[in-house]
Amino acid sequence: MTQHKSTLRVICAGGFRVAMEAIAEDVKTECGIALELTFGTPAKTRELVTQGEGFDAVVVTKGSLDEQAAAQLAPETMFTVAKSPVGVGLREGIAVPPIETVEQFASLIRSLRSVGLSDPAAGTNLGNDILNAADKVGIGADLRSRVKFIYGPGSVVSSQVANGDPDAVITLVSEITTVKGVQFAGPIPQAMGLGTPFVAAIPKSSADRPAAEALLRHLRSASAGMRMEQTGLILGES
Repeated sequence: MTQHKSTLRVICAGGFRVAMEAIAEDVKTECGIALELTFGTPAKTRELVTQGEGFDAVVVTKGSLDEQAAAQLAPETMFTVAKSPVGVGLREGIAVPPIETVEQFASLIRSLRSVGLSDPAAGTNLGNDILNAADKVGIGADLRSRVKFIYGPGSVVSSQVANGDPDAVITLVSEITTVKGVQFAGPIPQAMGLGTPFVAAIPKSSADRPAAEALLRHLRSASAGMRMEQTGLILGES
């Protein structure tokens, strides 16, 4: 086994957290590389990447990489790892209906008292993206009248649903299926055009490029793919 430095520092998006924690255990066993993981919202990971120091790899949302952040990364190493659709999670006790069409999704929304979204003040714009997408398909007013903004990423909103209030959450599927006590109703209609790609890359300042490259190779492996799919991620989507 190739010997690497004891710890590889990785910045990781919160929506990739559960998959990455499992992958980290595999990487330690299979590659002899320990990962020190720092998780954050898109705004937080953008800030960390932009600083450009003290980390060896990133797995972040594609949308979090503005021009300044992207300039810190080696472009030849960047690739799309997976994509998380946006989905709906329901409080236990609420019947789970089909939501494949806009009409079915609208019917569900109108049946609920409240729908939790991540507060943009927490550093993620997904809540606003969801509302804008709802406006485009003609159900924005119904959704907006029921929205309860909750400070935190989608996993925090899902936890609130598991505790009984609000009735539902709309967020990344990977932030619903990994939270106990929430029923996964399915992805929102494709007509709404939402989903979040996660990209991996190595910063130009990485202190251990060989170990970082080994991590990225592992992220392309079948075992890593299985870990991702178990949390609702779709592999290789751009």
